[in-house]
Parts: sequence; C-alpha cells; structure tokens
Amino acid sequence: MKRITLFSIILIFGAAFAQESVKTQTSTTGRFGDRSPASRYILSTTSDALLMTVKVWGEVQKPGLYDVPIGTDLIELISSAGGPTEAAQLSKIKIIHGSEKKGRGQVMKINVKEFLETGDLSMIPEIKPDDTIIVPMKPSQYVRVSLSWTQQLMSLIQAYALADWYLTRP
Repeated sequence: MKRITLFSIILIFGAAFAQESVKTQTSTTGRFGDRSPASRYILSTTSDALLMTVKVWGEVQKPGLYDVPIGTDLIELISSAGGPTEAAQLSKIKIIHGSEKKGRGQVMKINVKEFLETGDLSMIPEIKPDDTIIVPMKPSQYVRVSLSWTQQLMSLIQAYALADWYLTRP
C-alpha cells in the first residue's frame, strides 16, 4: 500500500511540473485549403492588394503561415507575427528563399539587432513569395531550458525521497 501511495504522489508531482505552454499558429488572413501549393500569389479578399504566402518559425509571438502584401520587408513580417520573444537572437535571423529552378534555396543571415541600433533600412531585405524566416533562440536560452528540465527532475527526486521518508518512518 505504501508503494502505491508513493507512486501516486510521484505521478501527481510529475504531471504538475511537466506542463508547458503551447504556442498556437495563426494567420493574419484566412487560408484557403483548396489553393494549389504551386500558387505563389493571392488576391486579398479585403483589399485590392496582391498577397504572397511566407512562413515564420522560431522565437516570435505567433509563428505560422502568413499571407502578406507584396513588398513586405522583414521587420513588417516579424511585426505581423507579434514581434520577437525575449529569447530571440536578433543578430542571426535566417531567410531561406525557395528556388524552383535550382531545387535549392538561398540562405541569407540578417542582423536585425544592428538595424535596430543604426536604423539603416538597407540592411533589411524585402520578403519574397514562399520564403521561410527563422528567428533562432539565444544560446543562453538553451542553458535556461536545460536547467528548467534539471530542476523538474530534482523536484521529482525530492518528492520521491520525501514520500519514501514519510512512509517508512516508525
């Protein structure tokens, strides 16, 4: 009976510490499920603007697929995705331009942090259709995530030791 009680306590603590927030994917405009993946441009239903589909991954508030007007630059796109998170490494943002002819994309690294310090608009490229933008995590955040996992493990071990001590004392 003591082992069952101990196991139950560990499961309860484990479930409480294992909860993580889930990021949802949203789009600024509606997506059309019947659209061919080969289509590169979309006519906006709310204005006369021609839209293109781009992907935003990584450390932004709302990663996902976005239909944005042609001529959108990197800063506008990141802003459409809710802006960067605190964990974003703005000095190494990647833009992957898809290439149908070569079958291989071109990768650009953009230092948005330097743009924010200088205000030099020539550093910010225009986004092209089917681009993928990746906002990486700061290296220090990897350590924080690892320490968080270690802290959860130590809490489970402590809960087990406390429950074992409590159930086996005279």
